[in-house]
Amino acid sequence: MVITDAYPYCEHPESVLVKPGLDALASRFDRIIVMPRHRISSVRDEHLRPGIEICDDLADATGHDGRLPVWSALASADMAYWLTHGTDNRHALSHSIQAVAAGQWFTRWLRRHPDLTSQNTIFYTFRLSPLTSGLALASRKLHLRIVSRAHTDDLRRGNRQLRLFTARHCKAIFTTSDQTADVIRRRLSGDRHVHIETRRFGCVDRLDSAPSPHIIHNQLTFLTVGPITEEKRFSQMAEYIDALATARETPIKWIVVGDGPCYDDLKATLGRLTPNKWLTTELLGAVSNDDVHALYATGSIDWTLLLADDGIGCPVALCESMMYGVPVIANDVGGLSEMVDDDCGILLAANPEKEEFIRGIMPYIDSQLRYSRMRLGAREKWASDFDATLLREELADDMSKLVT
Repeated sequence: MVITDAYPYCEHPESVLVKPGLDALASRFDRIIVMPRHRISSVRDEHLRPGIEICDDLADATGHDGRLPVWSALASADMAYWLTHGTDNRHALSHSIQAVAAGQWFTRWLRRHPDLTSQNTIFYTFRLSPLTSGLALASRKLHLRIVSRAHTDDLRRGNRQLRLFTARHCKAIFTTSDQTADVIRRRLSGDRHVHIETRRFGCVDRLDSAPSPHIIHNQLTFLTVGPITEEKRFSQMAEYIDALATARETPIKWIVVGDGPCYDDLKATLGRLTPNKWLTTELLGAVSNDDVHALYATGSIDWTLLLADDGIGCPVALCESMMYGVPVIANDVGGLSEMVDDDCGILLAANPEKEEFIRGIMPYIDSQLRYSRMRLGAREKWASDFDATLLREELADDMSKLVT
C-alpha cells in the first residue's frame, strides 16, 4: 500500500518521487496499491506496469482540501487524549484532529478488506504525516507493518508527541540524509526495534551519453529550483548573485523555478536591489519537472545554487543538476553537506558572507579547465550516489525483507 499525497494525478510534482520506485517495488511484491489522499486534477498517470492498481477510496472520503471529515472522531478517547498531549499550537491541533480521523478511517477500511493483513501487507508513506499517524493509531489493534519516509521538519511541526508515537509504530523509517537519521535516532533513543536508515531519492538518468564539454557562454546562468519558503534563503541568494554581477562586471542570469509563501518577498527583494545592468532574473513560478529538464537540456545552465536553513535533506533538484553535469553551490547545512564536495561543486559555510560566495566561484569563472573538471565531477557524483535506478532497488530490497 503506497499512500501518496496526490499521485497518480500526475500534474503533481510528487510523481518525481513516487513513480521511479513503483517499478522496483512491483518486481518484488505481488500487488501494489497506490492510494492518493486527494485528487488535484483530472489527469492521471495511466502508464503503470501490471500489478500496480489505484485505489481512490481515500480521495473519495476527503474534501476538496484533502482533509477527512472529523465529526465522528471528535468524541473518541483518542481525540480526548491527543488534544491534551502535545497540542500546543494551531499546527499541532490540526495534526492531532486529522490523525485521529485517519486512524478511524483506516480501521474501517481495513475491516472491509480482510485480505490485507499484517502478515502480507506493508503500508508505505512519504512523510510522518497525519495519515501516517492515523495508521499508527490503527496499528495498536491491527498490528500493521508501517514504513515511512521521514524528514527533519516532520519532528518539528505539528504534534511532536504524536509524531514520536508514529515513528515508534513504524517497522522502518527511511530518511534522505544521514543528519535526519541521526536526529530521529536521538529522539527515539531506546526504541531499537525501529529500523532507521538513509535512503535518498536521487533521480533517473535523462541523458543518452555523458554531458557534452562545456561551451563558454556570453553570460553566466544560475538556476535555483524549489519551493520559495522561509527555509530556502531566496532573498539572500538574490543579494549574493547581485553582488557577484557587480564585482565581476559579467552578464549574469538567475532563473528561479518554484512558488510558495515567500514568492512576494523574493520579488520585493529584487525590487529593492540597485538596478544592475549586469544582472537579469527570471521568476518562472511553478513549472513541470519536464520543463526543468528542458532548461538543463539547452546546455545553458552553468551553476545550480541553493542556500537553505538547517534541516534540509538531499533535494532531488540538486541530484538532477549533477545528473546533467551542472555543478552545485550550496551552504554547509543538513543534507547539503552530504551532497556537495570540492569535486562536484562549492560548499560554503553554513552562514556564508557575500565575499565567501564571490571568492569561491571566481577561480571557476576564470579557468575553463577547472570548471570542466567540476562538471565531470558532478556527473560522477550523481552516478555514484544519486542514481535513482540503483537507489530504488536498494529500498525495494529493504522493504521486501520486512515481510519475509
